Amino acid sequence: MAGGGGGVDRSVVPRALAYLALGLSGCVVSSGQTQPVPDAQGGHGGSADGGFSAAAGAPSLVSAAGDIQINPALQPCSATPLQGQPVFRDQIFNTTRVARRQLFSWTTPEQAAALRQDRILFSRSERPGLGPGYAFEVIRQIGKYASASEQGQLAAILGGAMFEKARYAWPEPWATRMGWPGEDYGNELLRIVLKPEAWVVLVKSGTLSVYDLQNAPVSLAEALASPGRVGAIFYQKDAYAGGPNCGGSFIFGSNGYREFILGNLAMVEEWSLGTQQIRDHLAENIAQLSAFLERIRSCPVRSSALSWNLTVACDWDRLVAEPSELFAYEQALAIPSDNYLAVPERIAAMIETLQNDLFEADPLVVTPGSP
Repeated sequence: MAGGGGGVDRSVVPRALAYLALGLSGCVVSSGQTQPVPDAQGGHGGSADGGFSAAAGAPSLVSAAGDIQINPALQPCSATPLQGQPVFRDQIFNTTRVARRQLFSWTTPEQAAALRQDRILFSRSERPGLGPGYAFEVIRQIGKYASASEQGQLAAILGGAMFEKARYAWPEPWATRMGWPGEDYGNELLRIVLKPEAWVVLVKSGTLSVYDLQNAPVSLAEALASPGRVGAIFYQKDAYAGGPNCGGSFIFGSNGYREFILGNLAMVEEWSLGTQQIRDHLAENIAQLSAFLERIRSCPVRSSALSWNLTVACDWDRLVAEPSELFAYEQALAIPSDNYLAVPERIAAMIETLQNDLFEADPLVVTPGSP
């Protein structure tokens, strides 16, 4: 599978540098000296199996070190009136409706080649040097300290062999591709579809809860009786695990993020690589980000990357009837890292990265258990 063919989609949106040459003079972004970094235990996983500079003459908002800078001569911006619904309104994600049947996972070219050869979807128990992922430390802690309860019993199962080999995923490819600064989860995209009977376990605030794919709650007793139906784990790093503490007048703590973890092949209906369907989805993400860039160009985020991360993570479960353009974008994110900061240079870099990820279709579609 090629890493970036396809002329039609590349002509839809100008290259990232062309964006940066337009319209930056009205933007104000606050100085930020602290960038998010992944947890020492692995942070957001990408997959267990698994420098951008402005054009010459463009008024850059990013220092050589990657920090967002402020030009004190610029005046505060004002957002343009919202016309139509926000670009990412339909991708707003919160834990009131956590279940998703279709998920996407990035992987490396080497791993993609191995998938084509041996067709083993889950093959690694950890990312080299990063461990199995922080979510499993939290799950095992729940199992250890609540071992006598249904919570602890389910945690022990999830922290055992069932999800020992796993992939990390999200409903939209763009929202995980850029990851944390310094990490690269790969540029090959997998589409994974769960079986209709699969369940999703929500790990949040030190507790476990279970839902079917219609987002109806499943009792812990029922889940313990049929643990093989758990198809995915959804983990959100919050104050329980040292993430954002959102109570009171101040927000503090380390970076927040969220992720889906897949590992139970028995609940995978189909997985695919290199299909036209995947390529079309990537092209749609590029078009959405291009529209978003034009809408936020005149009024980007004006806080440091770390402050922005904490604010975004604390807002993830806030329900808003009529979300703004920026709020919808933030509610669609999995990893609100410096790479996703809503400023023109970051969005343009994301568009360029996804454009380079477009490929000539070379489909592999696998139905586990089929001959």
